[in-house]
Amino acid sequence: MRPIRGFQHASVRHPVRFIRLTSAPLQLARRATTLIPALLLLLPLALVALAAQTLTAPSAHADGAHVDAVTFDRDVDPASARFLGDAIDTAQHDGATLLLISIDTPGGDLDSMKAIVQKELASAIPIVTYVAPQGGRAGSAGTFVALAAPIVAMAPNTRIGAASPIDSSGQDLETTLDRKIKNDLEAQIRGIQKTFHRNEDLAVQTVENASSYDDQDAIAQHLVNLGAATQSDLLATLDGTTGTLANGNAFTIHSAGLPVQTIAPTLANQLETVFLDPTVLFILFIVAAVCIYLELSHPGAIVPGTVGAIALVIFLFGSGSLNPNYTGLVLMLLAIVLLAVDVRVPTHGVLTLGALISLVVGSLIFFDSGANRGAPTVSPLVIGAAALALGLCSLIVISYAIRVQRGRIGTGGEGLLGETAIVLSPLAPAGRVRVLGEDWAARLKGTPAGPGGEVPADQQVRVIARDGLTLIVEPVQPQSPAQPKSKAKSK
Repeated sequence: MRPIRGFQHASVRHPVRFIRLTSAPLQLARRATTLIPALLLLLPLALVALAAQTLTAPSAHADGAHVDAVTFDRDVDPASARFLGDAIDTAQHDGATLLLISIDTPGGDLDSMKAIVQKELASAIPIVTYVAPQGGRAGSAGTFVALAAPIVAMAPNTRIGAASPIDSSGQDLETTLDRKIKNDLEAQIRGIQKTFHRNEDLAVQTVENASSYDDQDAIAQHLVNLGAATQSDLLATLDGTTGTLANGNAFTIHSAGLPVQTIAPTLANQLETVFLDPTVLFILFIVAAVCIYLELSHPGAIVPGTVGAIALVIFLFGSGSLNPNYTGLVLMLLAIVLLAVDVRVPTHGVLTLGALISLVVGSLIFFDSGANRGAPTVSPLVIGAAALALGLCSLIVISYAIRVQRGRIGTGGEGLLGETAIVLSPLAPAGRVRVLGEDWAARLKGTPAGPGGEVPADQQVRVIARDGLTLIVEPVQPQSPAQPKSKAKSK
């Protein structure tokens, strides 16, 4: 069971050597290697553009008069607010005589609820909200979504109400803030009920005392307009019903025999439901942080940087709908910079510690819902666990970097120190040697060994130093063969 966010309720539901490519195939390969990361970076932008084109709910295909129907069985959040708003826009432009919204929701956050209510009140066609199916409810913020329609119906064994505000953790608000928000909500719900000539006092009790009513009580006391067992029964009953929109325009519903066109969530709506979740967004940022950190630590890896860029674009796209505090984002990005610097500067982990503190503080600030009471947020435990995982990742990278720095150099001239070379031309004391497949000028150090004061060709020498382009070498002393023991001769 998931806790209802935003309102009180009864039941709780992350040594290159450059060579010139001379052949045409190699040139094409290099161009392809350069273009692939660029194409991967453009992929998230293409996805965002595609989503922007498909944000609007699909238009009805029925010719002539029809009824548009949409099912709202999800939390009241930014994604669902956009989905329901798109459905209302579609119904107003596709020739529908009315929009039927079937509601079964536990509630959600205040800002999303406000956006939905505003769309309903501004609708130019009649909207009928229907709390269904049996056992369903319009709880918490769903109470406002249901009552903001000119006509409200309920199926048997459904309930409505329990609309007292709470914070995102499910706790009561402090006294002053609680009173301020309650007064505002009570004024809003009273005005809605007065506009549509329904019971105002009963609606206010859903906010003031978290009261909840079943379908029989709500219908009998005119909190809602009517009851209906099924959608078909409801449409048959509504035929010929008159009423007034929020703007004062009168309407008469003609629903008998009309085809019903269902408005379903688009792919973009479904993706938004996932990517607008704060916890998912935070995980995306951690993935982006780790990948970008690895790319900065190992320039040219390409894959971590590409994945990190995609994750960061999706994170920024989704966070725009959460009303975040962007001061927190600055601290979160600073954490990535500090981690990258710590790999190259011998700070003994001080910058890494600062990065983790910046990440934790920045995340708490960034995902703070602020005035949007009931908005989902990220658990501090998730933030702490992510910071710990990022710290372990950083520790591994730094340890590897330290081992590399302290290890023996294996490239360039310095990498030749200690290697064994073969004399190509006699060293007397200068000559040439071959080491690791390369021909080098060489010079003996100290007094040369061997006849004539030189080291002859095909002998082994050891590289002990480098002077510009000349290697300083010394002979490799051959092991003296073991002398056989002489036998004692008897006299």
